[in-house]
Amino acid sequence: MKKRFVIAAVVAAVGGCALHFLYEILPFSLVAIFAPINESPWEHLKLLFWPTLLAASVLAQKSAHPKQLWSAFFLVLLIMPLFLLGMFYLLGALGLDSLPTDIALYFLTMFGGFALAYALYHKPWVARFGGFALMLVILYGAILILFSFAAPPLPIFQAPA
Repeated sequence: MKKRFVIAAVVAAVGGCALHFLYEILPFSLVAIFAPINESPWEHLKLLFWPTLLAASVLAQKSAHPKQLWSAFFLVLLIMPLFLLGMFYLLGALGLDSLPTDIALYFLTMFGGFALAYALYHKPWVARFGGFALMLVILYGAILILFSFAAPPLPIFQAPA
């Protein structure tokens, strides 16, 4: 993986960690859009979404093929939450849920996502899916925000007891 992708992944991961505590410090509606408002699995998806989106925008500015880069990151923004939630619930079902495991899973998902984006970026076909993936990312981002303020009564939106 290129150095700039590694640096972007590290900064995004650290940024996500900082976002985790932002709402506790600044409990405002605007902050709730970007930072988790509780400890539910759903709210923690913001720690992947916003830092990755910001890192992609920085990487795209210096990219020789920005359409391919954006297309790769749009696909990754859709894959990372599925992986994170799938592994979270699988590990929980196996009795392996703990704070260190959750933190390791976050970093694995973040760095794996950037590695996948880097690999997809070098595939010319990925640009063909950019428009469709963008629409899905916009929908996902809107739902991520909406469910922070009006979460359905499902376990994924509830903080653990």
